Amino acid sequence: MRVQVLLTAIIVLAGCEQSPVVTVDGELLVGKYIDEDVATFLGVPFAEPPVGDLRWRAPRSLTSKLERRETTEFAAACMQTMRILDWYRSMAESFGASADYYDDLEVSEDCLYLNVWTPTLEDDARIPVMVWVHGGSNKSGWSYENNYRGHVLAPQGVVVVTVAYRHGAFGFLSHPELESEDAVANFGLWDLVAALQWIQDNISEFGGDPGRVTLFGESSGAEDILALMFSDKASHLFHRAALHSTAGYGLSMPSLEDEQRRSRDLMAALGVTSLEGLRQADAATLLEAYTELAADHYHSPAIDGQLITESTWESMLSGPWPDHAVIIGTNADEYLDRDATAEEYVCPSQSVAAKRTASGGKAWMYFFSRVREDEAGAEIGAYHGAEYPYVFGVHDDYMTTTDWDLDLSTLLQEYWINFATGGDPNGAGIPEWPMFERPDPLVHEFGDEVITIPAIEQEMCASFEASN
Repeated sequence: MRVQVLLTAIIVLAGCEQSPVVTVDGELLVGKYIDEDVATFLGVPFAEPPVGDLRWRAPRSLTSKLERRETTEFAAACMQTMRILDWYRSMAESFGASADYYDDLEVSEDCLYLNVWTPTLEDDARIPVMVWVHGGSNKSGWSYENNYRGHVLAPQGVVVVTVAYRHGAFGFLSHPELESEDAVANFGLWDLVAALQWIQDNISEFGGDPGRVTLFGESSGAEDILALMFSDKASHLFHRAALHSTAGYGLSMPSLEDEQRRSRDLMAALGVTSLEGLRQADAATLLEAYTELAADHYHSPAIDGQLITESTWESMLSGPWPDHAVIIGTNADEYLDRDATAEEYVCPSQSVAAKRTASGGKAWMYFFSRVREDEAGAEIGAYHGAEYPYVFGVHDDYMTTTDWDLDLSTLLQEYWINFATGGDPNGAGIPEWPMFERPDPLVHEFGDEVITIPAIEQEMCASFEASN
């Protein structure tokens, strides 16, 4: 019997040795390896669950700790409707695949978790860190969508982190009774700040360099990153930014009163009369009521006087700019409406790049025009989000992916990793990508070839800036 117990113990220990482990804040995190060269830690909490009395409060440091925490599965996504999951499923069907290609999405208020992919657990490795902030209009999206996973980027010498944050009514709302709180609005952005602070405190345990943190994100995620660049509560927590397909990045941002007005409307819809009543409401019921109430509302960061004191546009104009190098760009067919693409995406991006270099900083701009080579690809074009499968190197099986798509993907990864490593996307053996500088601004186009072109729609964008 004693021999059997000893043998069992040896087997258990051997199994443990095959799993990557990291000690963070007194917890032993047990992850898993991918292909033996990438350690992954999934569903790692960076704050207390924002439930009950913590709904609509700044994220609290984790106190509900475990001696040993299994981090081998993704956590639930933050509360949201299935709008993005439905979009993914429709994409699969348009390419002839089944909607079941995408699993059902579990959602919960208990959602403040991040995911880490790393090629080394040496705490003195100090390799660059790339942190992804997903899009979704700040009312949906999740940190582990298929094309956001870091197992292809990490083996190339970076730590990849993807983070969750609260959405919609749970993340971008305020209430008059919150005015004495340490956070009165922008709770989703405060979640990002908490995640970044966690990274500063702990990423060296995963082989990362807290002094080389690059935020990269798409759509509303990019808008959030740009807002945080100008926040004195957040700008010191990261060092570079890659902004994908951002639009309406702060020309007009809601006020605290705007956020409070929507909470009053929500109270009326739910038949409650106080913040306490809202906090006691069932999360699914609250989501359903708010979705109907604010179906057409775009959840931009709000000017709350705490995290954000003025619009991003005003910050860009007044300066000073933080010392962050920037990559920014847009896709050729963001929403299959060429005029809207230029007015809403190209021109704002050009403004950011031009003002960044005019202030003495560094900025590079891209234009992504690659279209998948089949009928479905031609139908959707270089759509909103088409570039990030190339940047992550994770292409859905149902999409037509040619040798050129794979080569283009490898090239984009090299540019982004160079940028994360040294603050400049350029490197040996790849086409030179010039900075975006007026009066003759140049843009790198990633399409059927990789070429440098003059910035497009310069006359329209000059009018855009003059009118704003």
